[in-house]
Amino acid sequence: MPSHWFRSAALLDVRGLQVAAAAHSDAPRVVQGISLSITCGEVVGLVGDASSGALEVAQCIAGVLPAPATIRSGSILFNGVELVGLPPRSFSRLHDAKVAYLPRNPLDGLDPNLTVGTQLATPLRSGGGLSKPAAYERSLDLLGQAGVENPEHTFTAYPRDVSATLAQRVHIATALAGSPNLLVADDPTDTLNASDSSDILELLSRLQRERELTMIIVTRSVRVASLICNRVAVVRTGAIVEYASVADLFGSPKHPYTRELLDAAANQSPGSLGL
Repeated sequence: MPSHWFRSAALLDVRGLQVAAAAHSDAPRVVQGISLSITCGEVVGLVGDASSGALEVAQCIAGVLPAPATIRSGSILFNGVELVGLPPRSFSRLHDAKVAYLPRNPLDGLDPNLTVGTQLATPLRSGGGLSKPAAYERSLDLLGQAGVENPEHTFTAYPRDVSATLAQRVHIATALAGSPNLLVADDPTDTLNASDSSDILELLSRLQRERELTMIIVTRSVRVASLICNRVAVVRTGAIVEYASVADLFGSPKHPYTRELLDAAANQSPGSLGL
């Protein structure tokens, strides 16, 4: 394993990560010794299907790996701090401040019983120490940065009254509130149509440039990865089979599975972002 000093030079360095489907010793491994390194400002795609392990890698990094899945071994060094084995309280504080997560289905990620404004402003007041009026103004500003056309109306709306695209913009606004170093997105356009998907990808790209954000994008589509990522890790059956720049991946794919994905993407209709 590279030295701690060398690994700390990257914002994120993952080494030998193994994830099991459950805690018992004979549980199948869904991630089998994955390693990757990401520097500040990079946008890296984890491309793979639902059983590839790509999502579980991202969830481990973001601290949202759902039970009963568990990390069995390996190291995740983020900003010089080892995350594997970190006490839950310390882990939560670190991630609340430095890592943001966008869910695959944005509507499922919002509490249906609370207004959008309540869900956005409450952490600004409790964690950021803002007054109620200041949290309201900050919330409107964040919604505007996320491309919401009518922030005042959205602030008072319930999740049942907003579209999936608007809900994703709300999640992006929430993510921006913490000024994160790293944004982890689980297939953020999967539930959207092609036009809305393009809008969200353009928004994320703009925010990445303006804020010099580091991003990890989990997606099943090499086409989506090509639109927003600098580098792509192709993940299959719990392992990275190819890790390359977008130019190299599309220009000279090395692995048969990568070529299979690219061929499938080439056969899609021009308006489709999926495989």
